Amino acid sequence: MRTTIKHLWKTYFCKNFEGFSLIEISMVLLIMGIIAGGVMKGQDLVEIAQLKSLIGDIQNLQLAYANYTSLYNALPGNDKAATAKFGSKVTDGSGSVSTSVDDAKKVFSHLYAAGLINSERYKTPKIGGIYDIVSEDGVVKLRISNNGNPSLNGKQVVLLIAKMKEVAGEDTEILETDPKEVTSDKSKKYIVKAKLN
Repeated sequence: MRTTIKHLWKTYFCKNFEGFSLIEISMVLLIMGIIAGGVMKGQDLVEIAQLKSLIGDIQNLQLAYANYTSLYNALPGNDKAATAKFGSKVTDGSGSVSTSVDDAKKVFSHLYAAGLINSERYKTPKIGGIYDIVSEDGVVKLRISNNGNPSLNGKQVVLLIAKMKEVAGEDTEILETDPKEVTSDKSKKYIVKAKLN
């Protein structure tokens, strides 16, 4: 009787059910781990490339700003003779000692008219948000934000500051953040400003 029950069990219940060996299960888990690790590493590489692009944009705009100042002996945006130089496609700045908030809105158009940048709106950062120019106490800054709201997360800002110090030097204070205290918390968002003058 015992043989018959065993035989019936194998015939009807275990016929199509073959299990995986421990080696096969281990291989599947190993492959899944490699894929998951590759995806995570890939995301980090994309983020680092976006940050390098952001640093390049900042440096290019700083260079364009300095070139305009050198070529035209005036600050872009603040240039009171901009229409005389470039025609009616731009509006004149105030020509005051420091760049006003209103003058800051004209920086991109003056740089574009001078042929120092490729677009009147500059470009969109690959990491997210938008670029705009602000003036705070006469200091002209490139702001990376989401229409004035924070756009970069804590991890991105920490990496950006570290990469910027690699490029510009440890003592360089080009970047500032809002809020000022930066943590690498991904859930916390920041506005980043880079000084142009």
